[in-house]
Order: sequence, then structure tokens, then C-alpha cells
Amino acid sequence: MFRLVCQRGALGLFNHQNISSIVVATTTRCFTTTISNSNGASLIKGPPYNILFFGTDNVSIHTLKALNENKKNKGDLVNELQVVCPKSDKKEEVETYSMNEGLAIHYPHPDTGMKQFQVPLTETNKTEFDLAIVVSFGYFIPKSVLSKFKYGGINMHPSLLPRHRGAAPMYHTILENDDTTGISVIELHPQRFDAGNILMQVKDNQYRKDKLYLQVLNELAELGSKSIMETLREFPKLSSEAKPQGEQGKTLAPKVNRQMSKIDCTNSTRKDLWILYRAFSDNISLHCMIYNKKYKTNKRIKVRGMITPYQIDPLLEFADTENQSIYQSLESDLQSYQTRFPQSELSPGTYFLETDKSKSYHNIMWLKCKDGWVGVTKIFEEGKKNPVKASEFLFGKNIISINDPSTPIPYTQIIT
Repeated sequence: MFRLVCQRGALGLFNHQNISSIVVATTTRCFTTTISNSNGASLIKGPPYNILFFGTDNVSIHTLKALNENKKNKGDLVNELQVVCPKSDKKEEVETYSMNEGLAIHYPHPDTGMKQFQVPLTETNKTEFDLAIVVSFGYFIPKSVLSKFKYGGINMHPSLLPRHRGAAPMYHTILENDDTTGISVIELHPQRFDAGNILMQVKDNQYRKDKLYLQVLNELAELGSKSIMETLREFPKLSSEAKPQGEQGKTLAPKVNRQMSKIDCTNSTRKDLWILYRAFSDNISLHCMIYNKKYKTNKRIKVRGMITPYQIDPLLEFADTENQSIYQSLESDLQSYQTRFPQSELSPGTYFLETDKSKSYHNIMWLKCKDGWVGVTKIFEEGKKNPVKASEFLFGKNIISINDPSTPIPYTQIIT
């Protein structure tokens, strides 16, 4: 069986199955949502293609550069390339690059977005573009726009769909502590975000659970770029073999916010804080409040460096080996501290800086959480220009260490 779609105007292809014919009427085009006939001959021609690229940011830019380099040099995959991107005062990466490269740029309407977007024609022969390629664009592309492309549109999504559908898949990959990740190249769905048939999925074999967000982003963006180029190379074949996503295993990945990146020592384990550090420390920041005696007020500090906690995840055993002696030495001295000061309550949020240089854990800010301690190595203080080592941040602030033989850590030495 196959499904006929009737539509005035242009031909659009979204879901593909084998057929033997295509019907075109005078005023209304009727076509099946497939790409090959009964003999296997492709109704979608092979590359090069005329491409309209939709993108915005540091994820999109990898694919745009690859497309443009192919057009300028080989030309075996890309014949013509134009760009659609949001217009902004700060000039996102896709817009800046496109201007510098002399690529034709088109903008969504600031109020209506893509709803009334007028799809341009190719510059060379004033015909429809073959394909829309979408990477981290931010706007939903409606059926009225998709129908203007000869072969519809494809999207690179940085997760293994249907896991992490939504605007922030890479954040949620880390926040959900996934053991693996990758990218999906899918057909654009005419009604829903991230729900199209799968053309290609590639696992990220370099992914490790000690990598921070921007490292993961760059890896997946580059992997996605290569996968888009491979999809173009094999597009007729991949389109004929496209598979529905299904709903089994589906999770959602909505946008994140700054409140999610606040340290809560009382309710967070070492593993929790490490996950938050990976997700937020190199972008919107992992932060907490600390009392500033000079200004007699709480000030925000951002954690920019952390030692991988010991024994929190089997996939971090390589990091455990490096840090095992540090944590074992710390735990031993903490027991001695509790023996000297049995009444001293080291509640979650307590911190100290070890100044004894003979200790392997010296010059690190140790922060107490629900099930132990995490080591902070670099801090950015609100109002300052640059991040500094934790030892520099705490220097001269009368911070008590656990090896001070006469003074326990005061209950006021705590972050919130």
C-alpha cells in the first residue's frame, strides 16, 4: 500500500515507501510519499543539490561550513547554498559566517517566525531548492514552507532519537547521566519537532562522562556535520530506507534555566554535583552564594574547576585511578579531625581550604555535600574580571583547614 498526497503548488516528500508511479494533475499535484519505483530506480536524483540551510549557532556552524566548503571546492554534493537564520543584534555564528562568505541570507519574520516565510528561489535558474537542511534553527518549519522544496527537508539532531526530543538534548544527555550519546539525521516532520523518519544515526564513540558540555557540543556538532554530508552522498538510498522513530524510549529535553544550575549541598550527592558541573560550569555556570566579610553580604561564586569525585560511576574508573590517593588522604584526615573535635558539625555547605603543602589535597576548596566532599579548584567571583584558583580566592579570608590543631571549622564557614 501507499498513500497519495494532493497539494496545490509544489511537490513535497516527507515519508518514503516504494511505488511504481507518480500522478501529476494540471492544477493540483498528487504524489505518493515515496522516492523509488518498482524497479528500484530513484525518483530523487543524486547529488549535487541546491540547498537552503536553516541554522543559528555554534552547533549549526559546523554543518554550514562543511556545506560551503564542498560548494566552493568539490561541488559534488552542493551546487547552490543559501541561508536562513534569525536576525539578532549580537550576530550569531551562522549569520556572521554567511556575511563573511557572501552567502545570500534570509530572515524569519520577528513576530510570525516561519508561518508566513516566503521561500526564495535558486539564484542560478530561479527554481525551487532541492532540499532544506536544518541544524539548531530554533523555529518550527511548517508544511507550507516544506512543500516548496523538491525533496522536503532534513534535520540533524544531537541525540539518539527518540531520546531527548526538544530544544536542549545535549544538556539532558548529561543531566540524565546517559552512558552514551550520538546524532540523528531525520526527515523534517510537517507537524511536530524532532519526530521525522530516521535517515541515519551515529553513536559518538569519543563520548566520556568526564567531558563538559561544550566538549560534548563540539563533538556532536562535528559528528553531525559529517553525517549530514554522508546523508547527502547517499540521499536517494537513505530516503528509500527511512524508518519511523516510534515512541518507545521517547524522552523530552526542554530548555534549561539558571535555577537548575544552583548548588544545593543539602540535597545533592557528590555524583549530583559532578553532573551539574559537567552540564553547566562552562556555559551558564554552576553557582552558589558565599558570605563576603568585607562587604558583609552574600556574593555569587561560579565553580569553574572541579576534581572528578571518587567512586561515583563505573564509567569514571579511569578518573578514579588519578584521584584515589587524594580522596583517601582526605578521608583519613577528616576522621582525625572528627576525633579532635567531636562536637564540630560538618554540615552540608561547609567548606575548607587545606594549606598544609604536604597534603595531596592542599590548595583545593573542599565542599561538603549530602554524602561526602567535592574538590573545587577554580572559582569566578561575582564582580571580578577573571576566574582564579580556589586557593587565591580563599587566601587571606581566615579560612580554617581540617589540619589546624587548635581551631574547628566554624558553623558560619558555609555556602548557600
